[in-house]
Amino acid sequence: MTTQKTSTSKSVGLLEHVKKQLGKKVTTVYLPVTPVPASRPRVSKWGTYYGKNYEKFRREVRDILAEHVSDPQSGALHAVVEIIVDPPKTTKRDFPKGDVDNYAKGPLDSLTSHGGFWGDDDQITALFVLKRFAETGEPPGIYVHFAEA
Repeated sequence: MTTQKTSTSKSVGLLEHVKKQLGKKVTTVYLPVTPVPASRPRVSKWGTYYGKNYEKFRREVRDILAEHVSDPQSGALHAVVEIIVDPPKTTKRDFPKGDVDNYAKGPLDSLTSHGGFWGDDDQITALFVLKRFAETGEPPGIYVHFAEA
């Protein structure tokens, strides 16, 4: 019997390799929300705003991080962001729609402004982002792993 590697299993193998490169002092934050890629800001005569789905996502993450209290990291950081998306009922794709950089923007901005994990996300000098469909029984969510550079 042979097993065929799917794009998800290949990606998870790569993810594990990259996480090992972070070293032993890795901090992992899990956000149990449905990931949404960042939308482009829209400008009107009343101000700037984001799309409804992205605004809802930002509120959910803010509420999750509201109880977190810590001293922010001050030096350079390396980070890994793992995006787990519910698969649609039908698709021809092996991976979720949406640009990986847009999926990473929301969690990183939220960990900066609402979580206090670091002073500014410009401290992240290396970033690896993986998006994938959830395996059977796996909930959607976002893992952010980071360590000092």
